[in-house]
Amino acid sequence: MEFRFKHIVNYVKKDKLTLSLFVFFIVLIVVALLSSCGSNTTAQVDTPITTTQVTIPVTTTEVTVPPTTTTTLPDLSGVDFVELARSAYGVCGEYHDLAIKVGWPEEEWPRLQQVMWRESRCTTEAWNGADAGLTQINQIHSQWLSDMGWSHPNDMFNPEYNLTFALRLWETSGWKPWRFSGTTWSN
Repeated sequence: MEFRFKHIVNYVKKDKLTLSLFVFFIVLIVVALLSSCGSNTTAQVDTPITTTQVTIPVTTTEVTVPPTTTTTLPDLSGVDFVELARSAYGVCGEYHDLAIKVGWPEEEWPRLQQVMWRESRCTTEAWNGADAGLTQINQIHSQWLSDMGWSHPNDMFNPEYNLTFALRLWETSGWKPWRFSGTTWSN
């Protein structure tokens, strides 16, 4: 107990405000204990109680609070965020940040957006009867999707799931699942 108390005191000595609060609470506890001892009127005390006066130096710290400021955000209601993203990242730019978030390497973005454009014209609801979503995930992957907790085609219309599964497919097979005739990777 003595070691813990010394450790606490040494820790608290470093900060004057904390030390002041600590001493204040100790004094409150002592006062509460002493006042509760005198509240029982039926108790008989045979020995006199002596008290010792203790002076505890207390310092105060002045804290200055800066005035609050109000920030008015610009009106962005007229901004076309899809066009803004496309001007920054290309034809399917609105999915750039999501693709990076799910794990696509930045250097693969040009090819990934070409696949999304070629397969679905960047449309999340694209469906041709067997392929679904942005990257047109084929129904032959239904079991794999099921193992991941998703269903074909419904979950492949969710762009995050679609891009996540496309990443897993790309990690195992490269760009082969999206090969098409003609110029594959035109700039």
